[in-house]
Amino acid sequence: MVGAGQLIKLLFGLNYNIAVVIVGLLMMAYVMFGGMLATTWVQIIKAVMLLSGATFMAFMVMKAVGFSFSNMFNQAIGVYSQAHNMSWDEAAKIMGPGKLAANPIDALSLGLALMFGTAGLPHILMRFFTVPDAKEARKSVFVATGLIGYFYVLTFIIGFGAIIFLLKGDPQFFQTMVTEGKTVVEMVGGSNMAAVHLSEALGGNLFLGFISAVAFATILAVVAGLTLSGASA
Repeated sequence: MVGAGQLIKLLFGLNYNIAVVIVGLLMMAYVMFGGMLATTWVQIIKAVMLLSGATFMAFMVMKAVGFSFSNMFNQAIGVYSQAHNMSWDEAAKIMGPGKLAANPIDALSLGLALMFGTAGLPHILMRFFTVPDAKEARKSVFVATGLIGYFYVLTFIIGFGAIIFLLKGDPQFFQTMVTEGKTVVEMVGGSNMAAVHLSEALGGNLFLGFISAVAFATILAVVAGLTLSGASA
């Protein structure tokens, strides 16, 4: 719901609290009148749109860097160092695992948790009620886990692409705010909107509209699925 509020706020300029209430009412109406059938179809459509959009976005990023991962990493480090006025060596720390994964074991654990944890979410698990037998359930889990893993492979390309294309200081993606007497430059809509802004940088308003629709469909699918699984529990 936080993501939905930020997305509607970004697209239509509404107040954040009003956006969250509107989205909440839409979700409730959708589940009340659509039920499991509508939720199932929106999850199917959302999955196809999400994977297609992410694949195209990752392809456009790789095309821009000559389909070279080393070139992508070097460009990202260079743009990051210029944006934050730091040395190359300091900027190169973005290639590290970060605070969530300080060593290889933590990185492996986090990766497994993201993949199998996602597959274990209630709005995913409720898919077991739509398969005829255990064999089809195992096949469904195998396919779903593979698609989740594929999407996570794309996210690191999208992440470095966002650094390359968005940190160049384009005023349409960032805003200057004064917080506690300090001037702070923040991304419009917050850092969670990086992929949405990247879609605009790569494909203009048309691709921005598509990715925004994908994001909204994803939010709808998740909230509708959680509502149904919560009600059945």
